[in-house]
Amino acid sequence: MSHDDVSPTDSESTSDYTLPRRGALALLGAGIVGLGTGSASATQNGGNGNQPWYDWGADVDAHENALQNLGALSMAGNDAAVSDFTGDNLSVTDGTLNASGSIPGSVHIVTEYPGETLDQKIENVLAALPEGDDIPNQQPGHRIVVPAPDPEDPAAADGLPAWRVESPIVIDNNTGKLVFDMGWTLIYATESIESFFVIGPDEKTENITLNGGMFYAQENLERSFIDIQGLGHGHISRMYLQNLEGRNTVPAGIRLADYHGSSELTVHDTEVTGCTDAFLAEHGSDDVPYGPAFDLDIYNWRGGGGEHSIRIDGGATINLDSIQCGGHPLQSVSESIVKLENSVTSTRKVSISNVRERHNAMEYHSGVTVADATDGDGDRHDGVYIQNVDCYNAEVGTDIEYVTYFDQQNIRPAPEVGGDAAGSTRWFDDGIQRHETSQSHAFHAGSGDGASFVVEESDVQIPGAGNGAILTTPDGSSEYRVRVDNDGSLVTEQVGSGGDTRSGIVDSFESGDLSAYDGATDAYVVNGDPPVADGDNSLKNTSGDPAIIISTEGLPRYPQAGDTFAATAARTETTSNLGIAFGVQSEQDFYFARVYPEGDSDRLQLYKRENGDYTQLAESGVTVDTGVLYDFVIDWASLGTIDVSLRGPDGSELASVAATNETFKDGGIGVRSTGVLDNVRIL
Repeated sequence: MSHDDVSPTDSESTSDYTLPRRGALALLGAGIVGLGTGSASATQNGGNGNQPWYDWGADVDAHENALQNLGALSMAGNDAAVSDFTGDNLSVTDGTLNASGSIPGSVHIVTEYPGETLDQKIENVLAALPEGDDIPNQQPGHRIVVPAPDPEDPAAADGLPAWRVESPIVIDNNTGKLVFDMGWTLIYATESIESFFVIGPDEKTENITLNGGMFYAQENLERSFIDIQGLGHGHISRMYLQNLEGRNTVPAGIRLADYHGSSELTVHDTEVTGCTDAFLAEHGSDDVPYGPAFDLDIYNWRGGGGEHSIRIDGGATINLDSIQCGGHPLQSVSESIVKLENSVTSTRKVSISNVRERHNAMEYHSGVTVADATDGDGDRHDGVYIQNVDCYNAEVGTDIEYVTYFDQQNIRPAPEVGGDAAGSTRWFDDGIQRHETSQSHAFHAGSGDGASFVVEESDVQIPGAGNGAILTTPDGSSEYRVRVDNDGSLVTEQVGSGGDTRSGIVDSFESGDLSAYDGATDAYVVNGDPPVADGDNSLKNTSGDPAIIISTEGLPRYPQAGDTFAATAARTETTSNLGIAFGVQSEQDFYFARVYPEGDSDRLQLYKRENGDYTQLAESGVTVDTGVLYDFVIDWASLGTIDVSLRGPDGSELASVAATNETFKDGGIGVRSTGVLDNVRIL
């Protein structure tokens, strides 16, 4: 550009002054409405770029657009000085017009750095990074941009818009907190090298992000495309790593060979072809306590061309989701899509989901293999969770061995589980939903701690207190409970004709004794003296005092939360109380409903006894007569609401109380003090 006090002649339309490399006129339109005060000329500098360049022989209006990468700009106006063009982002220094703020100093474009290959250019970028105050090695937050090269650039590959790499790009000396943006730039290994990127070979570095890039090798990578040896908080995304020279000719696409405690690596939306292991995590040093794959997350992964898509030899807290191999031989696997091993440390807390093939070009063993590489001498895998595996060219959906605990579901084809693996498998096969466990199935219903039903390899158990099993007759008209009594004798009793199989008699005292009860049984008798509600006998208190008796086993059924049940009771001349205890755990712990005389009236009450202490839950006034049978109807809801209704001989409701309490959710029956009790039944 000409100086302020000199105007060039026509023969001097292009000046030898060049703009600075970074930022010159990049935002010219932001500071100049239009170049309308004379003519100007712009020429290409140094042969960089392939944009069309034009000589301007008339007034020029930039229409507020930026003029970028100008080699030189000269002014031919006869009435304007360069200084007149200064604006918010423009300045003039020694006759040179500069635009500031176009590219931040933290953004490094590799085309602006010297080098005969891409690796040399990036090496020069890393060498130029400024040191940071109180930060190891260099200032954080720098971005390295790798655009497509000009085919004429010496670092371009064979005249293509692709970069040549002839040595590994090494990120060492704790150089971290960098982002590499490579878009869909083509990058070729044109010499035999170990890897394209080597990260943390000497010490662990932090926060390296690799975005994009299409990397190509021709049987000339000795180790991997990306080799991670010491990295924390790494991110790899949208990379395409392709070996062009057949299967198994590159050991690994991404190799996590941990020497320095790598952790928290995330890989997503990445594809690898032609590698023995598309992703490989293995120990670089036996001193790494958690294993190489520590806090590893891989999502939306496509990899193949060798034995495995993902092989992980040790690690913890691993998440793999949407893992797939392809249809071409360079994208297919010959052994397993995912394989876990334990040569030094096992894998722990592993979640694997959505493993599929896309027309794998050959038969292979499994979608997921959890293997023992130590012949029983190493640590067992622990906590492996697998779901949604669909691999129709595989021999088995999964192959699980040497695992302390695993759980897998939705597997096709059928899984294979070794005898030294403990866990559970659910899959659908030949029209049958199958569920397999290493030991037994224990089914839990209700709120109790114990199992309701247990299926073992050769036995079926119903652990409840003698409740037995309910079977339906072939015509469906009747149901019978099959159980054993305390002597081991088989008992069969009809419990209903369809409908709710829990309905039926709890106790109507037709046995004539209290063998199923514990406690103060001497204070009661079972006989046929009136009043009797059902059958020939009823229970009567002979002492006139409170006397607790309970039954928690030995009867055909017991009420529990979710049931509505009833008990018939009466006041006698000997005992003025009448009622029923339920939810009985012991003589110190139960609910009871009763009618209690208080002055000249009676009270319907609901109580809880816990650890021997009584708590009144609800109360209501009522009047009852001596020698008359009344029904306590108790709706014991599953969510803790207890409704007690007292009904007269004609079935009408005389009083009711309600409370919410979830201390007890099942248990036995009994009485605390009642004149008569009979016909306890679940409705």
